[in-house]
Amino acid sequence: MGRRAKYLTLEAKLTAAKCHKASYSQSERQVSSQNARAYVKHHGRCVPRTTISDPPDSLTPSLLLFATLPLPDSYLFHQSCAGSNLIDESDLSQWDQPPPYDYPVPPDSPEEARFTENLVDVMHGRYLHIQRESRTHRADMYKAGETSRILMEIREAEKGLVAGWDGLRVRVDNLQGCSRHKLVAGCYLQGVARAILDYRREEDWLATGRNPYV
Repeated sequence: MGRRAKYLTLEAKLTAAKCHKASYSQSERQVSSQNARAYVKHHGRCVPRTTISDPPDSLTPSLLLFATLPLPDSYLFHQSCAGSNLIDESDLSQWDQPPPYDYPVPPDSPEEARFTENLVDVMHGRYLHIQRESRTHRADMYKAGETSRILMEIREAEKGLVAGWDGLRVRVDNLQGCSRHKLVAGCYLQGVARAILDYRREEDWLATGRNPYV
């Protein structure tokens, strides 16, 4: 309470790279469905997030699919989402960038597997917390009558994320590395997709004179 967000948009925090579209052999819908099924299977403990009604038609099926994947329901996820001081964030910033990752491959042990599981939950919560902080800041701007500035900034942020979406998704699909790197990359991909969808819905509400912050 009382804190102002340091970053106005998720893009500014995550420094999402702009990527060129890459060609790939399988159809977009097929690859997306396979990845989504594998992700949900691994995260069986997750609970579905609230269904987003009337998603924008201009967004691709793969983006909408990843944006609406379920989120964890663990204690660590909720603590991270709330910005709890109980979460040690000293080493988390290294994952705030798009893949691939150059970090050492962890040993193959139950302890490291558990750490990876916890890391994924924390990063999901971290991305969502960043989104909510940014949204709260924009709500303050809306109350101050700065609708035009909000629209300009979220359109710019969304444009950058959308431009890099296809390239990012292909990199995640083809990522070579350990399980930890692949899972965190999938977490990052989901966070970007969710941010794009949220930006688009927020923009649509503002452009039609509605308040998206109530």
